[in-house]
Amino acid sequence: MQEKYNTKAGLILDRIRKEPPLVQIITNYVTINDVANALLCLGGSPAMVEAEAEAASFAKIVSALYLNVGTLTAEQSRAMPLALAVARERGIPVVLDPVACGAFPEKMAYVRTLLAAGGISIIKGNAAEIMSLAGMDARSRGVDSLESGSNLAQACLSVAQANQAVVMATGVTDTVSDGKDVWTIAGGDALLGRVSGTGCTLGGLVAAAAVAARAVGGTDADGCLAAGCAFGLAAERAALLPQTVGPMSFRTALLDSLSTVHPEDLAACAEKSVTRL
Repeated sequence: MQEKYNTKAGLILDRIRKEPPLVQIITNYVTINDVANALLCLGGSPAMVEAEAEAASFAKIVSALYLNVGTLTAEQSRAMPLALAVARERGIPVVLDPVACGAFPEKMAYVRTLLAAGGISIIKGNAAEIMSLAGMDARSRGVDSLESGSNLAQACLSVAQANQAVVMATGVTDTVSDGKDVWTIAGGDALLGRVSGTGCTLGGLVAAAAVAARAVGGTDADGCLAAGCAFGLAAERAALLPQTVGPMSFRTALLDSLSTVHPEDLAACAEKSVTRL
């Protein structure tokens, strides 16, 4: 059975714009600039603080923490647990992006260590990454998922229950689970798959949206749904702009479109795009 889900997406975006959450971001160097700019365009405030000597102290003042293991350096691997420990103590949203965890045993071991430490409130990855975390066979090509999405709802549900976290699997259709319910988000555009790091970019938005969701009486799942809808709507609009002639012009248009999504637009989009399975 499927039913429409009444999200708090409009309220969440309005909150982000009125009280921009400060998000500490430790992410990969391929996408760091896009992650920062996308969050700024949506209305949040990014801080790319990843030095081992600074990570823990800065985590004391931020609203959320986003950890992305895509190009994990030695310093990042030491800084992430330090920032996570502070975030866990403070109870702020922590988003973990387990990039390519199914492709490298060493990466999976590190991700498992972070999860075992506790404090991760949201796990956001592509279909292959989430299925790998669920112990399922998953096809990938490096950081890219080759999965069609079958068994993805069960994988999200399983990983959410095992880690007491909200799980978001991105793809042509995004899937979100809080360990009890499962939702899907339709939308977006095929050009998202032609630009590097769009999943990483969404991770930063999810962190900010989780802060706003909690502030308006929602859940981390509401934050994931709002961020997914905002990103999908911005992609759809960007693809239709006359200046979009290929992946790189789409990339710029996507960032611009994030800045022009209004709360009422997002509320209407979420009502149409989000389905509870």
